[in-house]
Amino acid sequence: MNDKLDFLARVPLFAELGRDELDTLGGMAVMRSFPRDVIIFQENDYADALYMIREGRVKVVLADEDGHEVIVSILQAGESFGELALIDSEVRCARVVTMTDVKVAMLAKADFQDWLQRNPSIALSLLQDVARRLRLANETIGSLAMLDVHGRVARVLLNNAASEDGQLVVRTPMTQKDIAAMVGASREMVNRVFKQLAEQGSISLRDGQIYIHQSLKP
Repeated sequence: MNDKLDFLARVPLFAELGRDELDTLGGMAVMRSFPRDVIIFQENDYADALYMIREGRVKVVLADEDGHEVIVSILQAGESFGELALIDSEVRCARVVTMTDVKVAMLAKADFQDWLQRNPSIALSLLQDVARRLRLANETIGSLAMLDVHGRVARVLLNNAASEDGQLVVRTPMTQKDIAAMVGASREMVNRVFKQLAEQGSISLRDGQIYIHQSLKP
């Protein structure tokens, strides 16, 4: 399997596809690179493609009229964005900005929809991925409405943690500024919450990683 097909096989949306299906899909994918701190697309842009991250990280951002931003999610290698473009004919509903140098594989909407008609089984995976993101969005909205800053920070950490040798670790690289933009608070407030959580033994910071302990609750 060549490099492009190996990458597509690691994207959860296409994980169940066979070699022939991946080969067809790979022939339609266009590789692109973006430098750090550029907008890949923004709100109200025409939605024309699905993007899959090969290298780097991006943030999905919503902004109000005054320019205040809330980070909806941070995505990294192996994850995809722009799925809604494959389902409806609406414009983009959020902005996607690179956090590092980024390499992506792009699938044009028309190509993917034509391929989907010939491979309807992938529709279930697509719907499951969209449903997962909708649940996360609902959690984010609920956290902003119902939790204080302490609870919102805890929720972000738990949502971005994975188990490693029985220990929960936040694997997605996030600065306190990033977390502040995800919870609708200042970086200084997030810094104070981090100090409180560390003093309580709910988290510990080692080697640039955040380790979560059982006492952490949203």
